Amino acid sequence: MGAQAQHRGLSAEYLATALSKPSGGSPLQIESIAPIGTGQMAESYRVTFAPGTHGQLSNSVVVKVPSQSESSRGASRVTRCYELETSFYATLQSKVGVQAPDCLHVWYDAMDDDFVLVLEDIVGAAQGDQLQGATTQQASAAVQQLVALHASLWDSPVLDTITWANRHSFEGAAGTRDLLRKVFDGFALRFADLVQPEVMQLGKKFVQQIDGYDAAFPKNHTIIHRDFRLDNLLFSATDPTIVKVVDWQTVAIGPGALDLGYFIGASFPTQQRRECEEQLVRQYHEGITRAGVQLSWHDLWDQYRLFATSGYIMAIVASMLVKQTERGDAMFAAMANRHGQQMLDLNTIELFQ
Repeated sequence: MGAQAQHRGLSAEYLATALSKPSGGSPLQIESIAPIGTGQMAESYRVTFAPGTHGQLSNSVVVKVPSQSESSRGASRVTRCYELETSFYATLQSKVGVQAPDCLHVWYDAMDDDFVLVLEDIVGAAQGDQLQGATTQQASAAVQQLVALHASLWDSPVLDTITWANRHSFEGAAGTRDLLRKVFDGFALRFADLVQPEVMQLGKKFVQQIDGYDAAFPKNHTIIHRDFRLDNLLFSATDPTIVKVVDWQTVAIGPGALDLGYFIGASFPTQQRRECEEQLVRQYHEGITRAGVQLSWHDLWDQYRLFATSGYIMAIVASMLVKQTERGDAMFAAMANRHGQQMLDLNTIELFQ
């Protein structure tokens, strides 16, 4: 287990107290602790309990605690990602229709930016692979989850009561625009050999015109994930139409099409995305329309075009903030290339020039 397993949330004593109600007061003896996921902003572990000690609980849970990387911890303080994810599970999960892991325990300390999340272990699920890309069936299942998430609180007055969530505004996004300008040269240097030249040139032009992008944001709002991609989706091994959405560290209030543009752009090699993107956007439009959302196809398509940018922004900023890994660089390069080509295909920049 090593030093990473020393966080209080990974002790049998802590878990026995935190999970006393769902376990029925079981002593919860730990049999093993194994890291799962890539752990770029936080660390996640599968904690398996010794037979006969877990009471009414399943024999394993997932425990999520802060990253051991100082750069990632610093990034978490800037982005408030620990506060956001714990707030989602504590107060918001029950208000939206999306399928996410059941939360068994949540604790957050604002002073130290420390947290513990204990979630159900989705046994046998297969994590999506962003580098490999989505199957059509996986993409369709994911879009259905976006419909469920977004339609629940679309332009709802309930949004005004969720004071902890970031809400986009031109003034409020000034810090993000400044950060993007600050880190782009470093991104261009690190990824010069991994990102296609026309995409890197597009990125330079986009960063120069970032004020126009923020000013063009649509006014409709709902709860959005903001990092809705394959690596954050767990697909059932027995039924690929069943998927659970994880990693709520960037949850916010904003236009639903932001998640849609981000997911489709990140999930496919360019040619495959060209072949299926309109079908997926239409699936989303039909879904939210059935749920009572009033948004025309033309308006949704323009919003989708606009938010082809969202993944490129994420690739630039996140790659420069979190700890660097080989897979992380490959993933961020794939994001930049896929979203850059998406922007070029959809002529996104014309929407805010």
